[in-house]
Amino acid sequence: MNVSAGFRDLAVPPGMVAVCALGQAGFLIKGAGGTVVAVDPYLSDRLARDSEFGPPGRWARRFPPPFAPEDLDADVVLVTHEHADHFDPATLGPALARRPFTVVAPPVLRDEVEALGARFAPAYAGCPQELDGVLVHPVPAAHSPEYTGPDCYDVMVQDGAHRFLGYVVEVDPGVTVYHAGDTVPHPEIDRALEGLRPRVALLPVNGRDRIREEMGIVGNLTVREAAHLAARADARWLVPSHHDLFAVNAESVTTFVDTLDRRFPDQEYLVPKVGRPVVLGV
Repeated sequence: MNVSAGFRDLAVPPGMVAVCALGQAGFLIKGAGGTVVAVDPYLSDRLARDSEFGPPGRWARRFPPPFAPEDLDADVVLVTHEHADHFDPATLGPALARRPFTVVAPPVLRDEVEALGARFAPAYAGCPQELDGVLVHPVPAAHSPEYTGPDCYDVMVQDGAHRFLGYVVEVDPGVTVYHAGDTVPHPEIDRALEGLRPRVALLPVNGRDRIREEMGIVGNLTVREAAHLAARADARWLVPSHHDLFAVNAESVTTFVDTLDRRFPDQEYLVPKVGRPVVLGV
């Protein structure tokens, strides 16, 4: 049985949530109701193969995907934004050929999602929608299409809709998971999370620095910023993401653990193994 099929069959007790890391920013999420939600699955090696994304090898995977794209078994797929490690047609296309599902994404991606044959549900910050018994709350993220300078990180609104999003996924009443997408701190994010009280926070921790930004890499939260955001959101669990798949844009798990243990001793955290589901009490 492959990882995705095993995740669907996994029994989740009431009041708990199952999470499976897929590498980079990809996760599977499921509550007691059984609906499987995938967020930003990147299961191909498209970035390494396509010269559009840089010189050969820059974006090579450090490890293979936990399962093939066509084996992705989800009821709903949430896409946070258009960057290729978050919206990957080479993953979604083969998956859709196996099983239809709804793709929730910023409206700017409508044409590309519909070209894949998926049902498209546009996501608007502050406008929750129920899909297959799961309530999805889109929230803003502060990011940029490309690095143009230190002021490029921002909450961007295009034609009345946010271009970069995170999601608070309520799999059961009171059982909520926040996937931040790609982001840096921003007051609008803090305001959007007020009252949602996600119990699990899946946050990017690869940070940002001059060397990577000179390569055109748009950065993310540092470990300390992620810990502060988890605390502001009142999340019980902090789970790191966006730190493992690409050597050029990684963060050490040792740094994450050391920072949390020394500076944020009250924050519970989990560093999951890719492809190994965990069930968390919230």
